[in-house]
Amino acid sequence: MDKSLLTQNDWLDLALVELKNHGYSALKAQPLAKKLGVTRGSFYHHFENLDDFHTAVISHWSERSSDQVIQTAQGRDDPLQALDELLQKTLQSGEKLERAVRSWSTVQTPVAKAVEQVDQKRIKVAEKLLIDGGVPKSAAIVRAKLLYWAVIGRLMLPFPANNRLSQSEISDLATLMFQDR
Repeated sequence: MDKSLLTQNDWLDLALVELKNHGYSALKAQPLAKKLGVTRGSFYHHFENLDDFHTAVISHWSERSSDQVIQTAQGRDDPLQALDELLQKTLQSGEKLERAVRSWSTVQTPVAKAVEQVDQKRIKVAEKLLIDGGVPKSAAIVRAKLLYWAVIGRLMLPFPANNRLSQSEISDLATLMFQDR
């Protein structure tokens, strides 16, 4: 990598890889700088301090894990198709990184607060899709929360990869959420 072109995103991309593979204890300036082949000064060129870096890491995680998927779902005309696609992506990917972020959130309050915001944003998207599909608001809120809790609960199982639904089972789940409107 050309060290003169190193960006903040290079640091953040590496941070997500390290977080996923080694946990939050790997998010330190010196080891990351070494992996990028730069000095620790480069870290402080891009981030004011470690807390600033951690905030940026969580924001980057949110953008990579949620924002793109949410934008795609919100761009669909059919709420059922959008919810199905959203569930396909969330129930089939991201296990290691999501687990690492949630583990980190148990030991750092600012991370927990940021994760809570991401959780609420994700729930609101599912709720809106259900409402747009004709589910009454009171039922949509409950269904969106239950769907989200199921997604997170699966991730927290010891071996989430062993507890997957097939694509057709996920589609059936999405359809079920719109029944008895």
